[in-house]
Amino acid sequence: MSDFDTLVHLADNLYSRYEAQGNPSDLSLCIVRYRSAFTLARTSTALSNDARSKLLSNLANALSIRFQRHGDIADLDHSVECHLAALDLRPPKHPGRAKALSNFATVLLVRYGKLGMQKDIELAIEHFNTALPILPPDGRLMPLMNYASALLSRFQRSGDVADLNDAIRQYRAVMDAAPAENKSTSYYNLANALLSRFKLQRDLKDLELCIEYSTIALHGLSESHPDRVSALSCLSTALIRRFESRGDLEDLQNAADALMLRYKLAKHFFALELHTVDLPRRVLTLEALGVCLDIRFERFGDPEDLHIAIDLYNEALWETSQDDPRRPFNLLRSASSLETRFRLYGEVVDLDRSISYCREALELLPLDHPDRATPHRMLTSSLLLRFGETGDEFDLDIAQLHCHVSMNTQDVSDSLRASCNLLLARIFKARVRPWVVKDVESIFQHLRAAKDLCTLTHPLISDVYAELASAYYLRFLVQKKPNDLHEAFGHHELSMNVASGSSWPAFRASLQWVRDAEGYGHRSGIDIYRNALRQINHHISSVRSPELRQSLARRYGSSLAYDGTSFTLRFQEPMAAVEALESGRSVLWSQLVRAKTIFDELRLTGEYGTTLADDLERLSSQLEHVHRASKSAKDVKSLLKEKESILDQIRRVEGFKYFLKTTPFSELAKATIDGPVVLLNASQYTCDALILLYSAPPIHVPLSHLTPKDVLQMATRFRGLTESLSPGRHDDETLELLLGDIWDLIALPVVQHVLPHVPIDARLWWCPSGVFTSIPLHAAGPYRQHEPNLSQLYVSSYTPTLQALIRARAATPQYDPPRSRRSSIVPGFLKNRRSRQLLISPTTTSPTIVAIGHAVSDETCHELDRLRNRLPPSMPFRRMEGEDVTTESILATVREPVWLHLACAASLDASLPCRSGFATRDGTVSMYDVSQACPQAEFVFLSGRCSRGEDAVLGETMHLAASLQYSGVRSTIGTLWPVDEEVMRRVADAFYEIVLKGGGPLQYTNTARALNEALGAVGRGIPLAQRIAFVHVGA
Repeated sequence: MSDFDTLVHLADNLYSRYEAQGNPSDLSLCIVRYRSAFTLARTSTALSNDARSKLLSNLANALSIRFQRHGDIADLDHSVECHLAALDLRPPKHPGRAKALSNFATVLLVRYGKLGMQKDIELAIEHFNTALPILPPDGRLMPLMNYASALLSRFQRSGDVADLNDAIRQYRAVMDAAPAENKSTSYYNLANALLSRFKLQRDLKDLELCIEYSTIALHGLSESHPDRVSALSCLSTALIRRFESRGDLEDLQNAADALMLRYKLAKHFFALELHTVDLPRRVLTLEALGVCLDIRFERFGDPEDLHIAIDLYNEALWETSQDDPRRPFNLLRSASSLETRFRLYGEVVDLDRSISYCREALELLPLDHPDRATPHRMLTSSLLLRFGETGDEFDLDIAQLHCHVSMNTQDVSDSLRASCNLLLARIFKARVRPWVVKDVESIFQHLRAAKDLCTLTHPLISDVYAELASAYYLRFLVQKKPNDLHEAFGHHELSMNVASGSSWPAFRASLQWVRDAEGYGHRSGIDIYRNALRQINHHISSVRSPELRQSLARRYGSSLAYDGTSFTLRFQEPMAAVEALESGRSVLWSQLVRAKTIFDELRLTGEYGTTLADDLERLSSQLEHVHRASKSAKDVKSLLKEKESILDQIRRVEGFKYFLKTTPFSELAKATIDGPVVLLNASQYTCDALILLYSAPPIHVPLSHLTPKDVLQMATRFRGLTESLSPGRHDDETLELLLGDIWDLIALPVVQHVLPHVPIDARLWWCPSGVFTSIPLHAAGPYRQHEPNLSQLYVSSYTPTLQALIRARAATPQYDPPRSRRSSIVPGFLKNRRSRQLLISPTTTSPTIVAIGHAVSDETCHELDRLRNRLPPSMPFRRMEGEDVTTESILATVREPVWLHLACAASLDASLPCRSGFATRDGTVSMYDVSQACPQAEFVFLSGRCSRGEDAVLGETMHLAASLQYSGVRSTIGTLWPVDEEVMRRVADAFYEIVLKGGGPLQYTNTARALNEALGAVGRGIPLAQRIAFVHVGA
């Protein structure tokens, strides 16, 4: 045997052993031996070209296998060179040329997948075309599959549908010819190609076949098969696309589909663990997971899905090279999700990243790629949003450029053209000179074009109607034509109707209306603000995620309430102003303290309420996704009619008369039945007070010498002055000066209007909003000799909202609280009290006092002993401390009509008040837990030490006493900031001594007056900063 034969024989044996055992060193030695043999062959004249060609083919195959294992691109390049050399040794009509052509084409296809060079894919397809007709039947299957893959790859690069259709034909031929053991992979390949064609042509037959073939493939592929993850990804994507196409809730709620989606998620997470080394499969898994979570977020609204999807896309991008053909599409997916997150949270950094990703995708896509129109359109949207945040007109210029490019791309779809027209209308509106007719008409031109391209069920139709409404309103403000205002409100209603009444586009347009109304100072802004508040309330109620509801309430509910109240007062409509302020603040408090929607409240009424809430949510969801279902206008009207019927039934349930409506002033005025209520509002425009009196119109007191900035500075100074528990004399003097400012600028103007209507020593409720909630209004006064402070004129209480005060009084108590001994001197609002008497069941039983101490120590033992010793022996009393202080025991107690003395440790979460709560043996009872328990406690005295945590940005302050009262407790006493234990002891002793005077039943209506007298009794024996910390909230 010659040296050449020996080397080849040794190399062949090493390769066989590598195939059997998988040892990489065998493969490397095999390649070394083949190369040595080839060196001898080059100098030998005795060897035939067939022998040299065979040797080169074997060397090329070994190099290709080593590349697939280790990823060294040099091996792949050497493999290509060897296959080319082998091909040159087999001229046309050579019996082995067809196989050589096929091998060369295959390795070119592999290199294209790695490097993305266009010439590789073109040569591969050319050589497959040449080889396939002359290959023997038993050698055509694998080349045919590779040929189909090459066609699909070229389609993905160029977008030529002829390549895609040809690939599908070849895959079908492979599937028909494949033996049983290889059919599963064939089914998957065909399913993947059909999915690509569905994305392009939207033929549901392709989608159904894709799902069918993917399912067959998965049944035939083992758990460890390398194609299983890809087949699973294909199936999950197809299922998602079918959901998007049908849009019917029955499809999503169908058990089989739901199980398949869950199965998909579980398998993908499992796949991430199995394929951490195989980057292509890992990237594919990350992409599929991201898409699925994006869709799940869109359907269920859980922001965690959106956050995870963005993280998954970012990880996929990190692991893909710049020349990976999938990278541009991953960039666009991530950009879309980032823009969505910006719309939710308003973080400009998300918008910047979205813009950056769109630009990178455009750089990577070839100039002739048909999908370039999409990133141009996405870039327009993000730039327009950023312009709205920064006002940089350069963004507007570039947005307009990209929008024109997108719309003028060849063969662009009607849907994308409609989107571009809508964006152009917004761009022109941002630049509009309202007095120039041509500028306004250009807006209408693009909106009408967008409308013509949309059907009633098109996903953009709500946006188009909303923008038309905004354009008509702008033209009305300028040209004063009544018909334009009629058209504006008509299109606004259309926008809401096609999206179940909670249209986000309609709300976004309302925000623009608000800005226009403020800019032109037109009276119609009153209705605009009312509509915007109604929409945000409805939209928040339809959002499932508490986190998103709270974010929306903070971002929109409060500001619309403050600004809408100010606007309405500027047009002398105090009753409408009260309605606006109450509407927005009720949404804010409901979300931040109770974390409940109005649907949750409805379900608490019982089985009937639950059924109504479920039916309404189902109908709203169907209407929201109606564009996916391709329903007719008749179907939409039928759904709307059914929805109105459900709303009528809900509004007949007790307590839900104004469900998803603005509560009228006539109802809110019931809050004044026991005394006047003073609303304080600070908007970005004005500061105002509204005095509500029983059976009298509200009194508007403009706080003209006070600006919102002044209020913020006052609150900031109070925060600094009250951080210390034991301020010195100098701090008391500084505090008196600050309280004097509050008196002069806020309290005195109010008192001057109250005095003619309400006698001195009567009850007075404060209902502050915004930054006003951070100021101790009850402590205002001149703090000069012979001049009374507010506490010497009126007994101040607070209420979070008017409806919270009404609810506190409407709850049926266990006994009849007699009138306060001083209330008889207030005749003005004690008349005509028949409605209140009907709410109270007379009884002489005194409520039980329950004292709850510390959960893990005996430090409150003496405090509870003092309270027990102060009570008459006949008065019902319970105490809980140590191991008895559990979450369940506290919740069970607040469900009873008792008086609670809470001495256990507490915590205040200023950023999210629903997480504030009380320490127990087994954790924490949060405000959310308390509100879920539907508390019936009549009074709570908070004496426990409260840790404040980190202070949130000054805004609507929701301290524990107010949060408890809003959650359902009728009356509470607490502190605005921590006080010394000795101070708490002295005030509590004085309070209980006063409230127990006379020996009669405990009266929750006397707690405010008792606190006022107790603070007067302890007098200057305690620092001012700690004395004014005590507040009463509620009835």
